[in-house]
Amino acid sequence: MTTSLAKLSLVTIAIVTGSVSAIAQSTVSIVTTKDTTLYESTSGSLANGGGRGMFCGRVGLGGGGGKRRTMVQWNIASSVPAGSKILSASFDMWVEQSPAFLPIVTEAHRITTNWSEGNNVAPGNGGAGGPAGNGESTWLHSNYPSQFWTNVGGDFAPTSFTFDLPGIGPFVTPSNAAIVADVQNMLDNPAGNFGWLFKTDELLNSTARRINTREALALNPKLVITYLAPGEVANYGVGWPVNGGTFQLNVSGTANGGAALPITWTNAPTPSVGINFFSIGYDPIGTTLLPSSVLYLPLLGPHIAGPTLFVSGGSASSSFTVPNGFPGFLIAVQGAALDATPLSISMSNAGLIWTN
Repeated sequence: MTTSLAKLSLVTIAIVTGSVSAIAQSTVSIVTTKDTTLYESTSGSLANGGGRGMFCGRVGLGGGGGKRRTMVQWNIASSVPAGSKILSASFDMWVEQSPAFLPIVTEAHRITTNWSEGNNVAPGNGGAGGPAGNGESTWLHSNYPSQFWTNVGGDFAPTSFTFDLPGIGPFVTPSNAAIVADVQNMLDNPAGNFGWLFKTDELLNSTARRINTREALALNPKLVITYLAPGEVANYGVGWPVNGGTFQLNVSGTANGGAALPITWTNAPTPSVGINFFSIGYDPIGTTLLPSSVLYLPLLGPHIAGPTLFVSGGSASSSFTVPNGFPGFLIAVQGAALDATPLSISMSNAGLIWTN
């Protein structure tokens, strides 16, 4: 891999004319394949696999103060092409009911054992659970009645990431590096995708939320994924403020080995000179250098500089030739042009290239 990266750094970038721009990344919104609740129970006899709500937190003392843990799984490999690069991912879900008003910090854990959903529906709003039937997941069982968790309350890895679960209403979690890494792994290793388990710190009673399931009549739980399929390119993030707008970089074409991809600038500082900087990988959050001024390339590099560009009328153009024999590399590019700002430069948004 080190040798490949070194070779990939030795690319030649030539200036060409061209103004075609395209954004080729795709976004999908996937409803859960299965979802359910683990109800704390010493007998492991409570479940609600077919219910319209799933629960997370602790119920009140009137309900025994028991713990509730949510389990969700999405079939990512059926909706995202194999070999794709995940750029962002977020949950889009709905809290239907809760005794609390303030958000509560909720942990997302990768489930490490396969589990079954079942189809029994608990009575009432489902908060107390119902009698477990064959094929249900319970506090003790990954598949009732004969298959057990190694650990009571479910088998799961340490916390991948956290998010704020509201008292009621919609919640869309911001994308972060940890959820992107989880989704990428689930795509690349579908046999190990058992979904996530959501739990709170489980210290306080009356904190349980009722979240809509896939069986709910509307507002079902979704995973929203943005990705690049092999050979696709994308424009990412927002450029720095310039002349009342933003400095825009556009990369287009198909990133097959040997292809020359047009890279164009619009609304750049003008007249000016500048350079495109390239890196292997990118920072999805970015480093804020000034207000509304974000660096999307990895802060510590390495960065490879392209040839000098001359900006006229806010525009400039160049190209990047995709190296042959290096599929599966994410190359990021961000433009920088001289200007009169405190840093003496302004930078564009990023372009992303997923080589094929």
